[in-house]
This record gives sequence, structure tokens and C-alpha cells, in this order.
Amino acid sequence: VEYAPMRKAFVFDFDDTLATTTARIKVMRTFCGVHDELVQYLTPKEFSSHALYVDEYFDFSEFRDDRFIKDASPTFLMHLAQEVSEEDQDVYILTAREDDSADAIQSFLASYNVNAKTIHCVGGTQKNIPQKKREMLLTIMEKYDKIYYYDDSSDNIEGAPDGDNIRKYQV
Repeated sequence: VEYAPMRKAFVFDFDDTLATTTARIKVMRTFCGVHDELVQYLTPKEFSSHALYVDEYFDFSEFRDDRFIKDASPTFLMHLAQEVSEEDQDVYILTAREDDSADAIQSFLASYNVNAKTIHCVGGTQKNIPQKKREMLLTIMEKYDKIYYYDDSSDNIEGAPDGDNIRKYQV
């Protein structure tokens, strides 16, 4: 009897999970509908629990700037991503960034010899990120016997599907 090898996927968030950048979210306020003023900067971790006041909005422009990705620093998890990529296991990136960041993330990973099968960007200003990540994980789970999911956000980890074939790690 011949057994098929177990199909595994390793799914990593990007910011503050696989890499750290100096990119921050700007909190902007519109005054009298005429001009916008910077209220404060937030780190990705601070962003997840920040509530906006009336006339405030988030500006993610630094996350669309490829220089912040190019100059990122790898976290300890980069070693795991390198190892599983070298073993020809499938590596996915599941990030709250927007689609225009995918090429820069792919280049950053390639510089560490990590070949991402797909970079899923589920970000945008009005999207429910934990729900979008959950939907993508459910799609990935259909193709694999075992999923290992790494994210720094407790909301994303809690929102991820449960099951015998998924392991979730908050970092």
C-alpha cells in the first residue's frame, strides 16, 4: 500500500509576524470639511484596538509604500518560513495589507529564499480583517491535510477556523 504524503501549508501574517517595518497608520481628522490634519500615528498592534472619533479616518499610505517593505526586518519566524520553503512545503502570506503590496512582499521573501505560493492581501479601510482572513483560511484548508497559521493579532487568531487540521499560533 502506497501512502500519499501529508499536504501541509504554513500560513503567515506579514506585519509583526514574519517581518517588522517602521510603517505606521496615520489617524487623520477633517476640519470643517476643508482640510485634513494628522492627529497621531499608530503601530499595527495599536491599530487593532483604536477607535476613531467623529471626523477621523485612517490613512494607510505608509503601508502602500514599498520602501517600508524593502527595509523590513525579519522576525524569528523567518527561519521557519525558510526551512519549510526549502522542504517544498507550501508557504502562504495572509496580510491585512492591500493588493499593491504583494510584489514588494514577494521580493522581500525571495531575498530570504522563501518562495510564497500565494500572497493574499485582504486589507482595505472598511474591511473586517479577521473575517476576510477566516474566509481565506477556509479556502486554503480545503486543499491541505494540515495548516499551521501564525499571526500576531489575537482577533485574527480567534477568528480563524477551528478543526483537527489547523494549528493556530499567536506570536
